[in-house]
Amino acid sequence: MITTYRSFAKINLHLRVLGRRPDGYHELETIFQTVAFADLITLEPTKGGVVLEVGEGNAPDGEANLAHRAATGFLGRWARDRGVRIVLQKHIPMGGGLGGGSSNAAAVLLGLREMLGVPEDRQAMAGLARELGADVPYFLLGGTALGTGRGDDLEPLPDLPEREVWLVTPPLGIPTGEIFGGLQAEEVLNPPPSASPFSANTDWQWLGAGRNDLEAVVMQRYPLVRDVYNALVEAGATVVRLSGTGATLFAFFRDSTATFGLATKLPQGSRVVHTRTLTRSSLDRLRVVQ
Repeated sequence: MITTYRSFAKINLHLRVLGRRPDGYHELETIFQTVAFADLITLEPTKGGVVLEVGEGNAPDGEANLAHRAATGFLGRWARDRGVRIVLQKHIPMGGGLGGGSSNAAAVLLGLREMLGVPEDRQAMAGLARELGADVPYFLLGGTALGTGRGDDLEPLPDLPEREVWLVTPPLGIPTGEIFGGLQAEEVLNPPPSASPFSANTDWQWLGAGRNDLEAVVMQRYPLVRDVYNALVEAGATVVRLSGTGATLFAFFRDSTATFGLATKLPQGSRVVHTRTLTRSSLDRLRVVQ
């Protein structure tokens, strides 16, 4: 049976960098949130092997793509005699801080599990997800979640009410490694410990107390990101924040009419997506394209 899945993006509502770990990664405290902006992934069972076709977008094909590696890892563990053809339609920008590649990998894992009926427990895929990338385990969960460690030690949080959000990506991609590599020079590491700003009241009032420790590094190195940030603030956004290492910024507005004419204020070539946040129940309901 051929099935098409939505592979949703994420934003980081809050992101602190707490220091460098012995394994070379950075110790993080982040609050993930799923948004309704998505790639499309179609899975077709075959007799053997993994074939990936990139139908839209500029994502790599073959083994260079996380979706391909996810399928190869899954079949090698749980279904060696089976195969899959994957068609990927990219909409989430690469190098945007929205987790598109990690989301694709998780969508393949979840789709293959539904298609083949193994493993019985979704959590059995967590180890493979960690091997594929630090953000992949989050996409097996979705919704609002606290990530610590590399970001892959996850705690589901009470889902926040769904609300409109604007995603703006300037015409550039930002390598994650470059930004984390620049933290030492920026003296952002080893901040004093703090409790997560998230409130268990399941509302959005805490959001203003959130932060992204990577913003200063990104805006210094990429002035276009700073220009987008300033344009969103001038347009009346109540909160503007970088997602992950960027280049995408997300913004919340009290009044959606304030966004009229927003595109004219942004750097030329910027991409604007008007979407909404998703709870885990909405995510499960919308994941399969009917």
